Parts: sequence; C-alpha cells; structure tokens
Amino acid sequence: MYHQYFEDWEVKSDFKKEFVSLWADWLGEKDSHKLDEVTENEWQRFNQLLVLLSQDYILQEAVCAKEELVTINNISTALSSYKESMNKDASEFSKIVIPDLDCVITEEWDYTYIVWYKDAQAIIKLAPYIKAANLCHFA
Repeated sequence: MYHQYFEDWEVKSDFKKEFVSLWADWLGEKDSHKLDEVTENEWQRFNQLLVLLSQDYILQEAVCAKEELVTINNISTALSSYKESMNKDASEFSKIVIPDLDCVITEEWDYTYIVWYKDAQAIIKLAPYIKAANLCHFA
C-alpha cells in the first residue's frame, strides 16, 4: 500500500494539497514574527488533531526507509513533544496515512500540516476535526 501514496519518500504528484495551520492563510512578511511567538499550547493543536482523528479512523505511519505503512495502535507513540518537534529535521517529520479517506497528512515547517488528497470529500470529512482542534485549513 505504501506505493499507492508515495514515490520514493515523497507523496505522489497526483495528490492535491490542503494546508492546515494555526492561521487562516499564509503569513505575510509583516506577520512572520508570529512564527516566533507560537506557544506550546498552540503547537499542541496539531497533536490534538491526530488524537481526534485516531478516535474515528485507522491511522498508518509511513516508514519511508522500509517503504511500508505501519498501523498506529496507540496514537501517543506517534506524537512528538513540543521540544522534540522544535529539533526535528525534515527527514523526521511525520507522514500519516488515513486509508479510509485515501489521504496523507504530512508534518511540515512553519507550523503547517499538508493534507494530500485525491477526492475533495476527504477535506470535507476532515474539516470538523481540524476545527475541533482549533486549527485552520486552506488550499
């Protein structure tokens, strides 16, 4: 199933993107200072999103080095602490697959997740979870 979503270590190019962020849109240059002002509680919203999703969906973590998807049985094992997250390099960012929605959620820089999807119904179904985690999403 790994190759259904990934080519090498990247999400396949035929997926569309929806961005999930602390903010409703991209921060402009005048608001870039907000990145330095994010609190641990604000950052935890991303973990909260994954916890909420795990209550209703099977989540799988992509292990790119082995080209496999591993079912996450205990979501707490897949969550990073604030301190761990601040020290990650891009190769350590999470790639979570939700098979029922045929989508991938990737952790990115600048307090952003990307939802990679083929069918817009995935975004419609994810929207209440994003809102419940007090996050925003935009294309």
